Amino acid sequence: MEHLPLFFVGIVSSHYNARFKVNRQLSLSILRQFGFGQRVMESRILTEVEEMINKIREEKGRPFNPKELSTSCVVNVVMLMLLGYRFDHTNQDFVKLKWGIHEAMATYSIFLDLFPTVRHIPYFKKMIKYYLSLSKTIRTTINSLLDRCLEVCNSTSWREKFSHWPP
Repeated sequence: MEHLPLFFVGIVSSHYNARFKVNRQLSLSILRQFGFGQRVMESRILTEVEEMINKIREEKGRPFNPKELSTSCVVNVVMLMLLGYRFDHTNQDFVKLKWGIHEAMATYSIFLDLFPTVRHIPYFKKMIKYYLSLSKTIRTTINSLLDRCLEVCNSTSWREKFSHWPP
């Protein structure tokens, strides 16, 4: 079957050749390193769900918007996977990162990707400038978090705790 250049072939008519198998094995091995298919991820997510339930109980029946709480919990699970620890929901870096991601998703326009020539219109230039500043804020926040994580990993106390590793 020949591929039409303008249309997506899809899953049903895809070719499951050697390249597909190699990519699949690579993807699965990377996901396994992050805990996919193991109980590790389940325990991390359950920890965050318990935190979410505790925060809901703290409201004591008062009306509140669960959007921010659920967003915080999802971001916390991702940060737990990437950095190895979770944040308190009131941590300034965590709040800054969450706000930046939310704003970037809210201001993103697929229209700019579909029609790149509109980038020269002043309205879209302003939108792109704002989006780039958000992207810079997110990157600097993540880099500072990674630097702190590396400081902990490079500390002598950490090395002493894991001096017997690998066995």
